[in-house]
Amino acid sequence: MKTDINFDDLNIYVRTKIPTNRYLKIFLFFFNVSAIVGSFWFAISLQDEKPNIFPFLLPIGYFFTLGKYLLWNTFGEEFYVISTTHISYQHNYGFWKTKFKTFKYHSIKQLPSKENEMITLLFQDYTEEKLPVEIFSNTIEISILDAERIFNRLNEIKIDEFGEEISFPKIFAN
Repeated sequence: MKTDINFDDLNIYVRTKIPTNRYLKIFLFFFNVSAIVGSFWFAISLQDEKPNIFPFLLPIGYFFTLGKYLLWNTFGEEFYVISTTHISYQHNYGFWKTKFKTFKYHSIKQLPSKENEMITLLFQDYTEEKLPVEIFSNTIEISILDAERIFNRLNEIKIDEFGEEISFPKIFAN
């Protein structure tokens, strides 16, 4: 997975590209095209003297349910904006992007995988009864050092925000 991590004064930006084997992309392309063409052929064969539009909903429904995974595995990208209190994410399918979704969180947990360089980020909030609730989680293929960079940068942003709230001067590392 190709992951780019960028920072500014307030947010951390993470962009990941979905890795897919070239042969799998070719297989998915031919499978989905044959499924859509086959369902159109089926819809046309069901037509009698009086035209019926309902069989044509089958290939259209297929494209928007299962066919979107062809686009996801071919062109898919995920974009995350992490601040000290909110996580926003967006999926890019190549031809269209989903809307940004934003969730407020209270804490982040890092769950490393032992097999490879996969890190699961778990964003949690708490209920009125002080019980943890999972808000958002995602597995990102980044190194342990990049994960430490993300958490160190979040801590720096929190310290800077805390200093601004109570009028402390900004702290600069020498």
